[in-house]
Amino acid sequence: MRNILSAGFAGLVAAVTLSSVALAGGIGDFKVGNSGKLVPTTIQLGIISPADNVCPGNGKLTAWVQSNKPGTINIMLVKKGGNVSGPFAVNTVKGANGIIMGSYTQNLAVNAPIDAEYRVVVAGTSVVSNWAPLYAEC
Repeated sequence: MRNILSAGFAGLVAAVTLSSVALAGGIGDFKVGNSGKLVPTTIQLGIISPADNVCPGNGKLTAWVQSNKPGTINIMLVKKGGNVSGPFAVNTVKGANGIIMGSYTQNLAVNAPIDAEYRVVVAGTSVVSNWAPLYAEC
């Protein structure tokens, strides 16, 4: 009988401990499914300048956005020391290895000399891409 009471008491202590750990985050922190807010996690930017960096020529800008769950993220394109354009919608989807990612591509017609850098941002967040150069001579 003593072994049964000891086992019962140990089980009760374990249950109380697990309940305390589960509630440590707070009742409001429990989520059902994927109901949390859509949040971008990383952004990368790549720009391909015109061939041989001459113009007129064609370039290509691609931004890759990762997020915590599938959805639409609006990005803005920022020219260093200059204009901001957008928003441009990026639809993120669950892909290989559980990575949730989407991309935005823009073809560039370069008709004049350019030596500039661009980055992508998501308004209202601290998530920004690297600066990427676009260069062409005429």
